[in-house]
Amino acid sequence: MSSHFISRVPDFDHQLGACVNAMSQDDAIGQILVFERMRGTLHMRHIASTDLVDTDIDHYEMLVFDGGNTSGDTWKHIFFPRQREHYFVYED
Repeated sequence: MSSHFISRVPDFDHQLGACVNAMSQDDAIGQILVFERMRGTLHMRHIASTDLVDTDIDHYEMLVFDGGNTSGDTWKHIFFPRQREHYFVYED
C-alpha cells in the first residue's frame, strides 16, 4: 500500500462524515443516491443518511450526495468507495 493511498483514506472518511452530517441538518434539502451492481447491472436507489451510517459503503460503486439547504446553497459530492476517491462540486 503506497503512502499516497494511506493519506487519502482519512480525508475520504472525513468528507463522507461531513456529507452525512450536512444531510442531517434541519435545513438540509436533497437526497443521497447509491449505485450498486447486481447480477452485472448497475442499479441506483435512494438511501437515507441514517441508513448509510450502518452500511458497508464498499458494497457500492458510487455514492452521490445531492445536497443543499433552504437558504439556496446547492452542492454535489460524489464518492467512489473502493478507490477512496471523492469529488465536490459547489453550485451557485
